[in-house]
Amino acid sequence: MRFTVAVPPEHRSILLDRAAGEMRRCLVFVDGGAADVVLGLPGDGTFADCECWPGLEAAEALVRAAWARLQDRRDMERLHEVGRALASEQNLDRLLDLILSKARELLMAEAGSIYLLTGDEEHPELLFAHTQNARVSLPFARVAMPISREALAGFVALSRESLNLPDVYGISPEAPYRFNDSFDRQAGYRTQSALVVPMLDTEGQVLGVLQLLNRLQEDGQVAAFSSADQRLAQSLAGQAAVAVKNAQLREEIERLFEGFVAASVTAIEARDPVTSGHSGRVADLTVGLAEVVNATPNGAYGSLSFSDRQLRELRYASLLHDFGKVGVREQVLVKAKKLDPGQLEIILQRLRQRELEEALEALARAWKGGGDPGLWERAIQDRKAESERLIHLVRQSNEPTVLAQEVAEGLGLLEDLAFTHWTGERRPLVEPADLASLRIRRGSLSEAERLEIESHVTHTFRFLERIPWTRDLAGIPDIAYAHHERLTGRGYPRKLSEQDIPVQSRAMAIADVYDALTAQDRPYKGAVPVERSLAILDEEAREGALDRGLLDLFIEARIYERTTRRS
Repeated sequence: MRFTVAVPPEHRSILLDRAAGEMRRCLVFVDGGAADVVLGLPGDGTFADCECWPGLEAAEALVRAAWARLQDRRDMERLHEVGRALASEQNLDRLLDLILSKARELLMAEAGSIYLLTGDEEHPELLFAHTQNARVSLPFARVAMPISREALAGFVALSRESLNLPDVYGISPEAPYRFNDSFDRQAGYRTQSALVVPMLDTEGQVLGVLQLLNRLQEDGQVAAFSSADQRLAQSLAGQAAVAVKNAQLREEIERLFEGFVAASVTAIEARDPVTSGHSGRVADLTVGLAEVVNATPNGAYGSLSFSDRQLRELRYASLLHDFGKVGVREQVLVKAKKLDPGQLEIILQRLRQRELEEALEALARAWKGGGDPGLWERAIQDRKAESERLIHLVRQSNEPTVLAQEVAEGLGLLEDLAFTHWTGERRPLVEPADLASLRIRRGSLSEAERLEIESHVTHTFRFLERIPWTRDLAGIPDIAYAHHERLTGRGYPRKLSEQDIPVQSRAMAIADVYDALTAQDRPYKGAVPVERSLAILDEEAREGALDRGLLDLFIEARIYERTTRRS
């Protein structure tokens, strides 16, 4: 900023000396009969032009006024910079630290604290939320205290007035507030000047109090805070209040989401209790793998880094990846063996009924023929032995293990067996659908049931996409939707190709398969040892189904131990 003053010869050196000595950031150039007083950088614009010499005092006043306006403009620019910085930080703890750092920097304060208003309307409290001190350091603990007008921060919170105290030990006895010197005594510190301002949001509500201590001069001496400092602090406190309120609202939303996710996981586990804990373990493994990606600067994913928001998004997606199971029939979802217990009981009962029917027939023949009773007894024993063999065959076939060839062939014996229904009709002893279930080669699910189980992924996506996630959580539905896809294109439900599967879903796929293999609570299979499980994962990676780069990190960083140790 520049303005020009016409200066008589006898006053040129005086103005030059005074401007240079008293206002160090002013540059005064004397050329002929005029003096250019420059504040800031050249080209800032013209503040004033004086055609004639106004006198030395008036010239000095012009310089001071110009300097004050320049300082105001610089303060506004610095406030804008602070505002942008505060707006970019959404973590409340880091935000409080940033507020104090910027406030102390702007106002040359040696120390400072932030108090937040907590509690309810009937029992409001001040939370000692954050503190900084460039000279001394003591352990910090958050403490909530009742609001009192006798404390500086309490008085400001209740009165909504600012306090600018040149010396806190010189407070007038008539003042309703007092300085608490406990920190000074404990730390051997000397608080002198204090500036305490309320943090008011856009609605005028008090969110907290900003307290700055010991305004430092360039020589390191403590001075009082000026009225300009107070105005700047009040403006900064207003910005800080808005940022804090936004951060608090965000925390409330996050707590809401946390509660929703926790309730959803509870619903999943109540629906499928045999997999209780699976969602939590998959989340631990998946997020752990993502954190290792962040810490690995080389390799296939050396350039990839997940932010804190993306890690939270990934954790939620992992916790909710099986939520669609609530849309699967319970008898299919919890099916541990090929036949429902009721179906198995009916077949076994019919076998015993058939044994009894044939025994009665043998007895009737023996009675009519007057034959040897020993023949009848042997017939009874033969029928009983056959029933036992068939019962063993049914039970063995009902297990979800791989069906042995000889067992599969033996099931043919059941095809032609019949029993007498209570209506008198002769009916098949084993219904065709039940016989088909017993012939399942591996596992406990028929093809139709397997497709029904697989549909849980689509149910999950349809459920999650209806939730109005915040922008930084918007990827949750798509991440969960792809966790059963495989890089070979043989996954489900969409058979995506490699380039269409998000890296987060690839990580979750590894965690999901590993936990399913090692889980000890599945009634339809035994837990696979860790080394064997890792070998299975490695085989799938060799076949191109799982991501090799991620699996290598999973194994090398021993991510699997996160849940192995717990179980």
